[in-house]
Amino acid sequence: MARVKFRHDNGKFYSREQDYGERRGRKDDGSYKGLNKMLLLILIAMLIIFVGGTALALAKNGGELSTRYRKSDPSPKQVVSSSLKSKQSVSAYTELGQLRAVTKGMGDQGGSLLVVSPWFSYPSSDIQLYEELAQKEKQAKSLIIGYFSSYTKEQLLGMGEQKVKEGIRDKINEQLVMGQISSVYFDDYMFFE
Repeated sequence: MARVKFRHDNGKFYSREQDYGERRGRKDDGSYKGLNKMLLLILIAMLIIFVGGTALALAKNGGELSTRYRKSDPSPKQVVSSSLKSKQSVSAYTELGQLRAVTKGMGDQGGSLLVVSPWFSYPSSDIQLYEELAQKEKQAKSLIIGYFSSYTKEQLLGMGEQKVKEGIRDKINEQLVMGQISSVYFDDYMFFE
């Protein structure tokens, strides 16, 4: 027990004994237990919702990613190293970097922004083709941007990524004199609204 002094309005001091610890401990202990139980129940409910939602989403898609996500292309190192095992070894031309193109708009709406990072594979023994690709790098970038700007987002998505790659490959090969690129790959292929 503690003796508490307090001053009254008339200036005299009064004191009384009061046990703060026991009264506070008993009162707060009960309210904290109830609060702890409530918080624990909320945490368990959130965990069940999170785990259940994740399981439901995976079960709905058969454990696969949604079709809105693209499967990434192999890296240039992977393509080159896997080609070494076959008789037709290839090299990768990766100097184009990241390109931004605006797709064709529909009606009064503007087009969508497309960010793409293309690279080409070509026969590794063809040094002249590499030099031609390096000289015509700006032309290749312009062809790729022009290709995307001639289609709407819906048309590009409808054609599929493989058909788009083949179209770009054919456009690039039309401009080349020293050889032909064998494939087009995309590190990035993302549409933005």
